[in-house]
Parts: sequence; C-alpha cells; structure tokens
Amino acid sequence: MISLGISQDRHHAGVALSDGERVLYAAGEERFTRRKNQGGFPSLALDAAFHGTGVGPADVERICLAGVMTPPLVGRAFPGLQRWLLDDPLPSRPTATNRLVDFLAFHTPLAHTSPHSSLRRMTRALLPAAARRTLHGSLRTTPLAFVEHHHAHAAAACFLSGFGDALCLTADGMGDGLSATVGRWAAGSIERLWSADSRDSLGLFYDAITEALGFVPNRHEGKVTGLAAHGDATRVDVQSPFSVVGRRLVYDGPHGRRCVAWARDTLARRHRREDVASWAQRVVESNLAAIATEWLHRTGLRRLVLAGGVFGNVKLNQRLHELDAVDEIFVCPNMGDGGLSLGAICAEGGLAPQRLGDVFWGDEFGDASLLAALRERGLDYETCDDIEERVAALVASGSIVARFRGRMEWGPRALGNRSVLAPADDPSVVALLNARLRRSEFMPFAPAVLEDDADGCFQELRGARHAAEFMTLCFRATPRMRCEHPATVHVDGTARPQIVRREANPSLHRLLVAYRRRTGRGLILNTSFNIHDEPIVRTPAEALGAFLSARLDYLALGPYLVRAPGPTPGAVGEGVG
Repeated sequence: MISLGISQDRHHAGVALSDGERVLYAAGEERFTRRKNQGGFPSLALDAAFHGTGVGPADVERICLAGVMTPPLVGRAFPGLQRWLLDDPLPSRPTATNRLVDFLAFHTPLAHTSPHSSLRRMTRALLPAAARRTLHGSLRTTPLAFVEHHHAHAAAACFLSGFGDALCLTADGMGDGLSATVGRWAAGSIERLWSADSRDSLGLFYDAITEALGFVPNRHEGKVTGLAAHGDATRVDVQSPFSVVGRRLVYDGPHGRRCVAWARDTLARRHRREDVASWAQRVVESNLAAIATEWLHRTGLRRLVLAGGVFGNVKLNQRLHELDAVDEIFVCPNMGDGGLSLGAICAEGGLAPQRLGDVFWGDEFGDASLLAALRERGLDYETCDDIEERVAALVASGSIVARFRGRMEWGPRALGNRSVLAPADDPSVVALLNARLRRSEFMPFAPAVLEDDADGCFQELRGARHAAEFMTLCFRATPRMRCEHPATVHVDGTARPQIVRREANPSLHRLLVAYRRRTGRGLILNTSFNIHDEPIVRTPAEALGAFLSARLDYLALGPYLVRAPGPTPGAVGEGVG
C-alpha cells in the first residue's frame, strides 16, 4: 500500500511517502521555500515527492495527516490564510499578526482541548471536508486518516528504533492539547501511559527563554543549549516554575507573550545570559529525567525512545542516555514536527517497524543537472574519478570543502550529503567557519567518525551507537579526542558525533577511510551546508550560491570539484584566500 503522510502545522511542514516496507521520499517544505522552519501546507514538497519517485497521486491508497486540533480547522480549510499568518517576517516582535497567533494559541480553547471534548468531536467530523480543500486531483477522493500530534511523534521514533519494546517519551511546545506524553511500545503498538497538558509545556518555556535572551524562538533553541555550557545555573536565584504534583507536571508561570516578558524582566535583565541558559537547561533536563526515570521503573522497561522538538536538545538526550535505568536509547532523527508526516504513516501501519538504516530520502540530482548549474554560473571545474580520495586529500591539507552528493538527508542534521567538511585537529577552524558561515561563536561543530574509531573518541557509547549515527545526542569526549580533535569538542568536554557505517553512506565512509590513511585519524569536522538562518541547501544552484557566499575553499558537487574563484586557498591555519 502506498501511503502519503502530510504535516502542515505551524512549524516544519513536510511530506513522506512509503510503500509499506520502506520510505520512498521524505522532505520538509523549508527546503523548497528557503524559509527556515516553514509551516503551512507543504505543496512544494508534495509535488517533489511525486516527481522524485515516479509515484502518481492516483497510486496513493491512503493519506495520513498529522494533527487533529493543530493546525486549527480554519488553517486546513484555508491554507492561504494559514500561510499568511505563519509568514510573519518578525516572529519575535509584538506585531499585530503574532499577537493574533499568540491569542489563538494560548488564550482560546482551540489548542487546549481534551481528547473527549465536544469541540474536538465536532472538529473531527469536519476535518475530512476541510483537508480535501487543499488536495488536488485524485487525492481528493483518497481515504484520509488523522493522527493525534503526539501519537505521530511517538510512532516515528518507535517504528524506526529497531526495538521490540521500549518506553517512549515525547515532548514539544504543544500539539493537540498536549506538550508531553509517555507511552509503552510493544508488539508494534503504542499504549499511552501519561501526558502533560499544553499549558504545562517545557518546550514553550524553553522557547520563551530563547526569545528573552535575544534569539528567535522556534529557531534558535540550539543556541541556548550551546550557550548553557558556558554558564552556571547556580548563579540564577529564581525557582523553577515547574513541579510535579501527584502524577501531573505543573507549570505555574505566565503563558505566551507574558512568559517572554517575565523571562526577560526576571532572568535576562538580572543575570548573565550564559547563566540563564544553563538554568533553563537544568530545568528542562531535571524534569524530563525525573519523568523518564519514574516510568522506566514503573514499567520495568530498559529501552527509551524520544521524539518531539524538545529532543533536538542533544545535551538533554545525553542526560537521559546516562540514566541508570536506561540500557539503550533512540531519538527520532527528525525529532521535531518535521517528523510528523512519517509518524502519521507509521501510526496507521503504513510502514513496517524496522531498525533505521539511513535517512537519505530527499531530492537527488543527476550529473547533467550538476553540470548545468556549473555552466550557468560560469565556474571552472574538474571531473574526478575518485572524488572521495580527492576531498580527503584536500581536507588533510587543511582545506574546507563543501560536499553535495546523492539524496538529501531528512531532518535537521547534515549527515554527509549536504555538508561542509574541515579538519578537526586545528581549533582555528572554528573561528574561520563561524565567520564564513555567519554563525555564533559559542556554538560547537560536530564530528563525523568511522564506526571502528568511535570508541577511542567517545565515552559510554554502549546502547546509543545507533542513535549516534544521526547526530542526535552528545557524549563525553575521551582525552585522546580532546587532544587530537579540539575543533569538534565543546567547552564542556562533550561532542555530538555522527558515527558513519559503510552500509549507511558508502561514499562518506570511503572518504573517511581515505582521510585516515593520510592522517591516521578517521574523524573529520562535519557541519551543515548552509548559511546561518537558511535551510540546508537542496539544489545544485543553492549549493553553488552558498559555496560562493561563504567563500569556502572547494566544493565537491557530485563527481565535480570546484575551486574557489580568486587566489589559491590556503590551509586552515593560514586562512582562506
């Protein structure tokens, strides 16, 4: 059965296509609109799914849509209105548009209904007609299934984990009236055990801290996580607004814009931003660690799977992995709302449970398309018989090389096919990359490491090696790692690796083997191929634009090697020409 999954919530809209045994295509709308975290109906991604797979709308036997109350019914029925509301260019400013969105999200029952409320029952009855307004052609008559938001999150993580049983923890800002859930995964199904109301949201709290510290909410939460390693939570003399009352997680602070104002006045204006970030990180970690520990003990389960935007926080995931009650852990690679489209398919039985091999499910471009993009730019290039050997030699000599090859990765992490590669042994590369890619100086860069070299670089990999293939959690670096690869070790002595297996990405694996042959080290710095605050590049034209804008040394575009125009680039330690 061909199943189509669609998510059109406020953030990370996307599509997925499955034939029941494998994922045929999955991508987020942001890669097409070039607007970070794009929400609304994913029309461009939907067109690309059909074009890239050869599957036609008439071949789809079921459409699985994520969300019941979110997005609101009016958003499904009038996607143009939804897109207008979401495309506010100033999401963190008090404009009339985001005041309206704030009112609808926090001060009306639309986003806070219970599963058995009359409003939800009425909405469910009207959903099919509203959803079909956005569909075209034969899709309008295809059977529809609507999957509750957090159930879709949980299904994506459970079905891809390879675990026969596990405790599943979801946490995000909010969706369908909830902000967190705990479930038991066993025998191919998920039983919900616990949930937290959307008004008691750790995710929305972290969003408010993000904005109060001067960053963009729903976009820069990772900056708060990176900044937290530079601070001291004990210097903040404010009590956590969260507590556990009975079996309830309770938040006793303000909501929406009022929470941002509170965080700004009470925290950001009275304490160093590094300390506030550390305090917020501790609040989220301690509460979710307590919830996970309690339910692991209650159920006797020893495996933990995670999904929801909060688990984009790799330090939180490290804390959960290190719990005594956890033997194995898995994090959905597209943990935020970008994973809902595939999660909806999984929840409806449209994909068999499996151990995830890779997430290269997006667009791919043939050599003819690559050449056309090069010629349109008028750039000189050379064709390489073994591009991996050539790139390894360049990076070993100190060059920074952007890499565009094969199918695009699904999710927020670049895993080698849309990446910028650099040597990890020279700490000066950090400042250079930050300047070139216009990124914050306190954010760490991640390493890609050969599978058989990982144990010498990271501590306590046991039970998390599979999760580490997708850059979803941190580990403490070994003394050797800190000494030999300082450019990829954060100030707190941790790193967020991508463990590379030959079967998952033969080309990147071959490149790392060639690099190790030259340097004795099977580890390289790997960061996403994009300019700050832009989505990861999707097309050859975007790759060339980002390469030239960032003034990187080389671009490996499929089998073609492009050298930066102008003076001959130098090694990292010498600067880039």
